[in-house]
Amino acid sequence: MLDNLPVLSYQHGGLTIEGYSRAAVQSYWRIPELKLGFDLGGSPWDFIGIPTFLVTHSHLDHMAALPVYVARRRMMKMEPPTIYLPEEVVEPTERMLKAWQKLDRGRMVCNLVGVKHGQEIELSREHVVTVFATTHTVPSVGYLVWQRRRKLKPEYQTLTGDQIRELRLAGTEVTHELRTPLVCYTGDTSPVGLDNYPPRLRGQDPDHRADVLSIGPSAGEDPQVWAHASG
Repeated sequence: MLDNLPVLSYQHGGLTIEGYSRAAVQSYWRIPELKLGFDLGGSPWDFIGIPTFLVTHSHLDHMAALPVYVARRRMMKMEPPTIYLPEEVVEPTERMLKAWQKLDRGRMVCNLVGVKHGQEIELSREHVVTVFATTHTVPSVGYLVWQRRRKLKPEYQTLTGDQIRELRLAGTEVTHELRTPLVCYTGDTSPVGLDNYPPRLRGQDPDHRADVLSIGPSAGEDPQVWAHASG
């Protein structure tokens, strides 16, 4: 590992959280197990292996290293990354990358995807991200990563395997999706109107209670990573 930027490390619930956050300086995090990163205020060299980043807002301490990250992946002949960010800043970000392309004389190829409150991002069969509104001085969003799995519906839990198989062959949906919150990230923004959010996002749905690992900087304080129980 090339030690070119500070990287803190924290483990919780089978996840490894790596990165650094200092208000008005730089914020960047990754979760190797999920192949997912949050914010690009800095870009440690080995972060280029993360193919997907979720950006909360366009302040420099959260997005200044985006061109560096994109250029390094191209230089290492990696696939173009996918970067999710508030939909209002997609077009200015595209213009910024085109300007750097002229300066750097290297292609800035990436997939910029604008997101907004209530949208869901399909990461994989096992993981999905909910986008929620936050308040800041510029357009901003937060992200909640869920683990999802299929669970047999309560009314079918007493049936035998053969009976369940027969129902499935007849076209009956015998399972429902169960989601467990894994990681919530807001950067240095503040969530808006949690009372209007679905119960599972507020931790009030008994089928969706779990430890949530929250990551975020506090303005003027040391970097913080903490875990708390939702609900």
